[in-house]
Amino acid sequence: MGRIRDSIVASRKRLPDWLRGREGDAWFMLIVLVIGVVSVVGLQGVANAMSAPPRATTQTQRPAAQANLPQGAVAAHEKVYHLPGPNPALMNPAIDQQGRVWVGEMGQNKLAVLDPRTGKAQAWTPPNGQFNIMEEVVDQQGTIWFTEEAANYIGRFDPNTQAFKTYPLGKVNGNDAGPEALAMDSQGNLWFTEVTGGALGRLDPATSAITTFPLPAANGSAPAYPYALAITPDGAVWYGNLSGGQVGRLDPATGNVNTYNVGDPKAQIYSMTVGPDGAVWFTELLSDQFGRIDPQSGQIRMVSAPHTLGNPATLYDVVTRGDALWFTSTGANALMRYTPASGQFQFYQLAMPSSVPFGLAVGGDGALWFTADGAPNYIGVVRP
Repeated sequence: MGRIRDSIVASRKRLPDWLRGREGDAWFMLIVLVIGVVSVVGLQGVANAMSAPPRATTQTQRPAAQANLPQGAVAAHEKVYHLPGPNPALMNPAIDQQGRVWVGEMGQNKLAVLDPRTGKAQAWTPPNGQFNIMEEVVDQQGTIWFTEEAANYIGRFDPNTQAFKTYPLGKVNGNDAGPEALAMDSQGNLWFTEVTGGALGRLDPATSAITTFPLPAANGSAPAYPYALAITPDGAVWYGNLSGGQVGRLDPATGNVNTYNVGDPKAQIYSMTVGPDGAVWFTELLSDQFGRIDPQSGQIRMVSAPHTLGNPATLYDVVTRGDALWFTSTGANALMRYTPASGQFQFYQLAMPSSVPFGLAVGGDGALWFTADGAPNYIGVVRP
């Protein structure tokens, strides 16, 4: 059974070697994508959850990582939660209205939740899960939505009834859609990237209708592999390709797509967010650079992160909190803050060496929750 992000998870385990330089190029990832996806059987209707009892976690308040940090860096003073099992392969987190942390456990084939108020965790096995819950979003009713990439569906989980519902996706040119990133627009529609389907998808929860928007080839030749996703206040859907060094904008009303080259044809766009300045910001795999695209003009500007704590690549996830952007910086073993208005950087170094900070989410109280894929895995929170 192949899985698209297997290679990315594996690369995170090898990061000390990868961070010596930008080895390989986007074609390496494309080969992995082609090899990694297999056909799976479609799912039907509503499936009952397989519930697990609450699981104990261990908590640690981490001391300063170093006695003397350079200017531009401080100790994160993170609080750490170790879930049962040493390496559940934690993916991107999402925070609900009660402050609970929801996350996919790729290594355990589970949808898990951590309640920081009690320190307890609980997990459920998704229907016909393929060890590939990638991202989650929480709607206004507290329902959890997620992408199951290898099983080729969008999932819905009701925490009150502990029931799953699945929305199977079709095939594109004989390939599964491969849903990855997930975002909700102002109308309550769920948008997702179809990595191997070369398209964007929209799910209307009220009708269960799914609409597919095919995307143009990257730079006119390589197939589109849309991975990252962000929705601007005007309703436009922005995506980043895992090939061809390209980002794009979809107008949902017309279906028109505009594409923009970021300057490096080998760039692999990984994560996106709408920044405090209204621009779309994105990260690149295996790079110490991140980018900004003006939604009005399409002008792109690249920014290089400083080497305050060593080579900051790879910058995985990016989120917006207040007037700043926050990144998980694996190379610096830190969370990195960047304020667009001033151009200032600040690193919050994690105490555990080689934590491999990966996914990132902002809680309702402004706390920064992140997943760490080092050994052992853990969920951490920083309150700057």
